[in-house]
Amino acid sequence: MGPTDAAPGVLDGVEVLDLSWGIAGPITTMMLADNGARVTKIEPPRGDPFAGQSGYVVWQRGKARARIDVTDPAGHDELIELVSGADVLVESFAPGTTDRLGIDYATLAEVNPGLIYCSITGYGRRNRHSERPGYDALVAARTGLLHDHRGRPGTVMEYINGRPGPHPTFGAPEGMVRGASRPGPVMPRSTWPSLGAAYLASLGISAALRARAVTGAGQWVETSLLQGALAAVSMTWQRVENPDAPLYWMWPVDARAIDGLFQCADGRWVHHWMVRPSWVKAAADGVSLRVPDSDGKYRDDPDRIGMEPADLLVGGFLYPDLAEAFRRFPSDEWVRVGQQSGMGVSLVRTPAEALADPAYLADGCVVEVEHPEHGRIRHLGNVLEFSDTPGGVRTRPPRRPASRPPLVGVGSLGAPLEGVRVLDLGLGVAGPFGPRMLADLGADVIKVNALHDVYWNGTHMGLGTNRGKRSIALNLKDPRGMEVLHALIGGADVVTTNWRPGAAARLGIDYESLRERHPRLVFCNSRGYEKGPRSALPGTEQTAYALAGTEWEDGAADTGNSPVWSRSGLGDTGNGLLTAIAITQALYHRDRTGRGQEVSTSIVNACLLANSYSWIHADGTPGEWAKVDADQYGLSPYYRLYEVSDGWVCVAAVTEEQRAKLHDVLGVPLNDPGDSGGPGDVARLADELARRPAIDAFKALDDAGVPVEVVNEAFCREIFDDPEARELGWVATTTAGNVGRFEDPGMLVNFSATPGVIQRGPCMSGEHTREILRELGYADGRIDELAAAGTVAEATVR
Repeated sequence: MGPTDAAPGVLDGVEVLDLSWGIAGPITTMMLADNGARVTKIEPPRGDPFAGQSGYVVWQRGKARARIDVTDPAGHDELIELVSGADVLVESFAPGTTDRLGIDYATLAEVNPGLIYCSITGYGRRNRHSERPGYDALVAARTGLLHDHRGRPGTVMEYINGRPGPHPTFGAPEGMVRGASRPGPVMPRSTWPSLGAAYLASLGISAALRARAVTGAGQWVETSLLQGALAAVSMTWQRVENPDAPLYWMWPVDARAIDGLFQCADGRWVHHWMVRPSWVKAAADGVSLRVPDSDGKYRDDPDRIGMEPADLLVGGFLYPDLAEAFRRFPSDEWVRVGQQSGMGVSLVRTPAEALADPAYLADGCVVEVEHPEHGRIRHLGNVLEFSDTPGGVRTRPPRRPASRPPLVGVGSLGAPLEGVRVLDLGLGVAGPFGPRMLADLGADVIKVNALHDVYWNGTHMGLGTNRGKRSIALNLKDPRGMEVLHALIGGADVVTTNWRPGAAARLGIDYESLRERHPRLVFCNSRGYEKGPRSALPGTEQTAYALAGTEWEDGAADTGNSPVWSRSGLGDTGNGLLTAIAITQALYHRDRTGRGQEVSTSIVNACLLANSYSWIHADGTPGEWAKVDADQYGLSPYYRLYEVSDGWVCVAAVTEEQRAKLHDVLGVPLNDPGDSGGPGDVARLADELARRPAIDAFKALDDAGVPVEVVNEAFCREIFDDPEARELGWVATTTAGNVGRFEDPGMLVNFSATPGVIQRGPCMSGEHTREILRELGYADGRIDELAAAGTVAEATVR
């Protein structure tokens, strides 16, 4: 089935008005359109001011268009008429603008009480950041996210706690600096705040649709680029009462840590994760690269680098020898031997190479379409997968239905997913993070832990993924454990996993095995990669980033830099957010039809979404998109970082008027305000700014109307003591058994009628085993017997 005649989608019949621009809004409405919604993009009379960016080739697909001047009474009336028949409106105006235009939520809700009105702003309303310009780079600067891209020495968790972290005198081994060869903040190509906001807006709209099916009422959904930035760092921006608790600290996000990126004999880079030193040495121990005679032992290598503080030093000690081993053989050989050994070794590809991958095209995560301007091209496909309502990429909008069913919901909800029970069998970060987001929306999430999960649940990653859940620890190799699991499935609305192909089927809990007994069940099994030859390989954020082209772009590798694995990105967590969106949309569909279905996505899908500004011609020739310079200052002289006498500022002069003012304030002549600038412009602007303190540079430019921010390295620390941030719900305070008080990013999407809820702190493995078994009808004596037999386990929580 081609892109112009996509299959029925989960959002068929949903009418969306898109009054957004930039990045977050267009991506949000693209994902709605890909899954059946009819999206009409409303543009001002002179067109979208951001229409020239490369991402619009991808993000505006499948949408109808209308040019309406909402400042004109006739145009305003035309929009009101469209609103009366709409289900969803998405807007990205600065706070207060819609009130002045008479198209605010309160006004439009009177016209259409069932309307779901989604606002995507820079920083939300009614806070001290609200009036700041909401450009992606400026939000990343103001929040200090640009310091997190390559990680912070000791980890950002230790920085937040005011500590240097383990081994403060240890430095990264030679050759381990990634991306630009300079200190300080760096700009990635990935627009993490906007991507995060797009995920959150999509999830919020989906949850509000589900709530409306129950209540019959629309509501106001709000998120922001600031909340999107918090989503990107939700695993690492944590402050805990006892940071020295056993298990809590892990080194992978430390800037000094071995990251698994290695350059090979042919000059290409591969990402090997998790790093298995014994396997690398055995494979390279000869004149040719070979598959070690391992009998699978290297997959569970006892000599692999652990996650304890001492292992940071182990990685640094081993790095030179491992780097030398990889340099002896070409990248394609390392990838081949890695695949044959069942190891995670991926070539770091360009986005063009990724989009040209036949396996991606066969999977559907990349599609080939006819574009009206560029001809036959390839770009990102539909990132969500539904068994019964697959939807798909369209090059033209679906027809408007002849009639619309009335809203008949008469129930009430305290939170969007109140009354929904989710069974979480996910592993790592990518699996459990989606159910964590569902818990924030009010779902009762039961985490099914293995008996040995005590370690993972106590780490900062495990804590970050398991907030809001209850945990039961089961031995699924014991028939009595499987009996408990099936009882849990019988009472669940949703089951989620991210197991390798065939694992769920071997236990008889795959979708095909369950659908006959549980026809209303929504089943999600996400993957690391596309459905194809890589499916059985270890799926990790690192190797998926490499394959998708994200690491290449985020390190400006086109310029000769090394690639960068972002410590502030949305790979694993992006996969989790996509699963949460798909599950919520499937619940919305089930509430209307009575039928469940299987949904899925992958870490690769999330990574391809991160660089969805890229596209190629059908013959493989890359399209044109803006790239970060070699020093990773930014995209142009007018959208970049500048070093000042005491730190850094970031400028986003995106209009000719702003560029002219920038030059005028700094006393640097500008010949052509429409010029994108060149090396001479950069040098003159940089020289002038370098002489000024940050606060002086900021005030001069800000007073003149030039969008600018000081790069605030300490924002991640300050937010935890900010009363306003707490009042707005940006920070949540709960407790977790091993660390005591636990603080992390809080509510990331807001609802006017059915607000989300932080239900509890992160669960320890088995913390709620007895409570859950009692709910299933087990008596305490029987529970004691199961615990004594090793069928279940209970956590000891201090």
